[in-house]
Order: sequence, then structure tokens, then C-alpha cells
Amino acid sequence: MAEINPIVVMGVAGKVVDLPVAQGPATGYSWVLDLPPGVVRVEDAPAKQSDSEKLLGASASGAMRVVAPKGNYRLTARLVRPWEPDNPATTMLIDLVIG
Repeated sequence: MAEINPIVVMGVAGKVVDLPVAQGPATGYSWVLDLPPGVVRVEDAPAKQSDSEKLLGASASGAMRVVAPKGNYRLTARLVRPWEPDNPATTMLIDLVIG
């Protein structure tokens, strides 16, 4: 298995942080976040409006969001189908740095 390089996301303690993950169109796959203690998922950002020619395959919603206290956290995002939770199509590591 290839090594996954984490994406670093910065934020402020107690403030909403947008993650570089958004729910896509209805393909059967959805992102599942594995969150460490102290990190809480909140309501997703609103979907971005796009031109009609850009809609095919575009995100169905905005970025996933979290709130956390000051600290460094490792989040795992897995793109899975509900009937295959242990067989992700892709996995993303996110290093969340909250100041």
C-alpha cells in the first residue's frame, strides 16, 4: 500500500474549520471521517453554486466542517460505500493544527 501524505489544515480553537473534503454526487460513495477525541463534526458548508456545464460530477454539498480545541490532531477521511465500509475507494489523512 502506498504511503498517504497528509494534508495540513490550520484553524482557530473553538472556530469552525472547513476540511478539504466534500460530499460528491450520488455515486454510492460518501466520505466517512474518523475523528480523534475533542474534534467534533458540525454542519457542512453550503454547496457552492456552479455553472450548469460544471455540474456533472460536482460536489453535492459544501466542505465538511469540524470544531476543536487547541492542539494537533490526525483525521482520516475514507471514501466508502455503506455496504463496504472496510474497502475505501480512497483514503485521505488530514493533520489538523488548531491554535
